Amino acid sequence: MGYDTLVGEGGALLSGGQKQRIAIARAIVRNPDILLLDEATSALDTASERLVQDALDRLSVNRTTISIAHRLSTIRNSDQIYVVREGIVSENGTHDELVHKDGEYAAMVRAQELRQAVRNKLEDGDGSGSRSENDEENEEGDVSELIAKELKEQALDLKATTTRQTTDSAKRSSSDTVAGDKKHKSLEDSSDIYLMFRLYWDYRGSMKAAIPGVFLALIDGGVMPCFALVFVRALMTLSLTDMDEIKRKTDLYANLFLIFSVVGGLAIFGKIGLFHIAGENTARQLRHDLFVKYMTFEAGYFDDEKNGTGALTSRLATDAEDFNKVVATVSGISISTLSTIICALTIAFVYSWQIALLMLGCWPIQSYAQYWQARATWGASMRLREAYEESGQAAAETIRNIKTVATLRREETFIRVFDEKNDAPHKGNVYSSLYSSVGFGFAMGCNMFINALVFYAGCEFIIHGWIDVMDMMYSLMATMFAAMSIGMLAQVSPMISKGAVASRGIYMTLDRKTAINGIDTTGE
Repeated sequence: MGYDTLVGEGGALLSGGQKQRIAIARAIVRNPDILLLDEATSALDTASERLVQDALDRLSVNRTTISIAHRLSTIRNSDQIYVVREGIVSENGTHDELVHKDGEYAAMVRAQELRQAVRNKLEDGDGSGSRSENDEENEEGDVSELIAKELKEQALDLKATTTRQTTDSAKRSSSDTVAGDKKHKSLEDSSDIYLMFRLYWDYRGSMKAAIPGVFLALIDGGVMPCFALVFVRALMTLSLTDMDEIKRKTDLYANLFLIFSVVGGLAIFGKIGLFHIAGENTARQLRHDLFVKYMTFEAGYFDDEKNGTGALTSRLATDAEDFNKVVATVSGISISTLSTIICALTIAFVYSWQIALLMLGCWPIQSYAQYWQARATWGASMRLREAYEESGQAAAETIRNIKTVATLRREETFIRVFDEKNDAPHKGNVYSSLYSSVGFGFAMGCNMFINALVFYAGCEFIIHGWIDVMDMMYSLMATMFAAMSIGMLAQVSPMISKGAVASRGIYMTLDRKTAINGIDTTGE
């Protein structure tokens, strides 16, 4: 067993004796002035204990060593032995002195029959119950050979087990990550967007609260285009000369504005609340299903360095939350935007089909700006996800073993490791933010460009007598609100990209087949 041996998280692949030998080596390498050994070889077999004890005896020279033990073979070479019974020292002296006293220590020596286990093993190998004088003289050599053989076998078994588990886990991760239902495409053949919509469909039962939210979102999206119609009429009213007519119409439009505010406020309140309830219900169910799926995986899955405690808990916390944001925020805004676009197009085509066609021709430019922004965050989301999992894994391992870290005075080392793990996500976030900000700025600029273009074209249409001022104003206001709604999608495009990447991560877990399902009552 060397430095490159995979021992599993927290030494899960090590036996108790192997962990104990590593702990002893870690204590010795510090070269302490005082060495305290509390049952230091209790988990070792007799052969391993002999080898470790010989090393401890050599290292105890010129060093104060305090040993606490029940196995007397570990203290027989001590300069002073104290026998404690019920908290009181009953005897003390060297090994020979205590044996000569024929007291409690001597009784324990006889009861434990030191080295009997090794002798029995040697006798079993000889196939006879008696031993010659030559065997007695060569006993030490035979014991050393047995110790070396057993330690070599243990190291080879650990290496073979580790390699086999790692290989099997890698094979299962590559070959078994397929859709649980044959009607779905495999993960390799599926885009992130497809997986996100598949997640919508698979967890539609948790989104029942969003059903009334959809109707409220449609109402919310239609409020602003309808408000635009009334707003244009209100402006035109101010150009009248009859004050009584102005008073009557302004009162009417003011009441209509009040109605729009109440309807819009209730629609937004219900839309946000219901979609957030649906998102939280979905996130809770997702976390439950992911955790249950983790419980079905074989031990080899968790031996993979990519599936440490920190990485898995990070996925459990962030993946469901990223999809929650898609359901709670993106869904409502998308439906409202769709409603706004439909209402705006309808108004534009009714009053001026020329401006409506011009508006449709400009929208691809705005859509490309949003694609630009989404592409910047999309690729970064996957890279940052993996980087944050690595930093989370480093933090989890450090905190879990904080006592060891503090004992070895390696706090600065692990702080540096954690900071290095966070360097890549930090640089990626900076680059992604700068790149996506250009796309966001371009998308917002497109709004002003479309408004300016429609206003200019409307003026030209009026000059040529194709439309009148009222028709141009209706179409212009509808176009402005539609452009504003499309611009709102640019603000949530990072949520869409993170949600799509999270959907792939979720299905990488949910669709994975386990070799041994411990909670399957069918036994399959």
